[in-house]
Amino acid sequence: MISFERPMGIGAILDRSFQIYRKHFTVTFLLMLLFFGPLYLLQNLVLFDVSSVSLLPESGETIADSIDRFAEASGSGDELRIGLLLFSFLLMPLYMLAVFPAAISSQLHLVRAAADGASVGFKELLRSSFSRYWPMVGNTLLFGLILMGVYMAISTAVVFGVIIVAAVTIGIGAGISELGSDPFGSSIVLVVLLVGMYLLVALLVMAGIGFFAIRFGFYLPVVALEGARSSLSRSWRLTKGNFWRIFGIYLVLSIIYGVFMMGAYALLIAVFKLSLLGQLIYIVLTLLITPIYMIPYAVTYFDLRVRNEGADLEQMLAAGQSYGSYNGQSGEMGYASGSVQAGGSAYAAEAGAGHTADEAAREAAAGHTSGAVQDRVGSAGEAVRAPDLTTPAGRENGSPEDPSPERESADANGSKEPEKKDE
Repeated sequence: MISFERPMGIGAILDRSFQIYRKHFTVTFLLMLLFFGPLYLLQNLVLFDVSSVSLLPESGETIADSIDRFAEASGSGDELRIGLLLFSFLLMPLYMLAVFPAAISSQLHLVRAAADGASVGFKELLRSSFSRYWPMVGNTLLFGLILMGVYMAISTAVVFGVIIVAAVTIGIGAGISELGSDPFGSSIVLVVLLVGMYLLVALLVMAGIGFFAIRFGFYLPVVALEGARSSLSRSWRLTKGNFWRIFGIYLVLSIIYGVFMMGAYALLIAVFKLSLLGQLIYIVLTLLITPIYMIPYAVTYFDLRVRNEGADLEQMLAAGQSYGSYNGQSGEMGYASGSVQAGGSAYAAEAGAGHTADEAAREAAAGHTSGAVQDRVGSAGEAVRAPDLTTPAGRENGSPEDPSPERESADANGSKEPEKKDE
């Protein structure tokens, strides 16, 4: 059982994510193979002519020869551009919209199972991944449209910024050229200024898109686990004040991913050249490392829950449906404050009742509780009442009853004397 009881730093989140991945390696890899394996096969079929590439590296073939043959298989000119456009603007968006939400949902449910200490098989986990499929697809489409709008707005601002920056830079370069005696040195200064301004603008564009991607990016766990409708606003509230910490997590993960993949690809080229076997091995390695982005995403979501709402994960899981009995139905947890989700336990509604029942049980065991209080402890499903209030038998609608000396004596002494009959 993986515990999420306290807020975690970047190192703790990554360590917890690798623990979950190592413990559930088989089911995680099978899910990645199912969700992303067809995407890589489509990529090779669309962009390359696999029939002209050898299955095994040929003896005596150099790396340069392999690259030339692979370039011929990828086509040239119009063929390459058509294949690249088809994959980038048609197949990839459709695949990301239709498959990516379910793939992320599978890892969310996997991390939730690890937190709950439940053992979930591949079939059950796959079925739960599609339990809220259409709401996830709809919110993913909305998220993509928002990012496109942000990109267009930032790009428009950048165009005007580049024009202004270019005019200022050219003016500065011209001034330096007039003051300096070396025109070659002035040209170098001008090029350095232009490159620096370009990098600054590119960094600002990526930072703007990255900011909104992180702030809105936790909509999927909100839909898949909480069942909330306003997922984007919920994600914005969850990530408030946590942008730089989340950015740091994915910066570290990007460095790990880049170093691993570049090293693996260089090794495969050296050993297998650019044969089909080498490409298949590279696809397998890509599937193996893909979960290092998805599992930390799920762990970060649970950390945001604890950090922002001060909720212990044990209580959150107790408020939702038990993960051990997953049968493909909606696994929404009762996360909404002050409400209880369908299929979950009424934890918030019965918190006061549990406290009252515990006090009453202790008093009954010590012999200091009246018969009415003992009946209240033993009866299940009775309405919550204050600890010092008893309800006489036969009283309906909660109507008050005038206290009598006999009842006051019974409440004070813990037992009731037999009523005296009038003679």
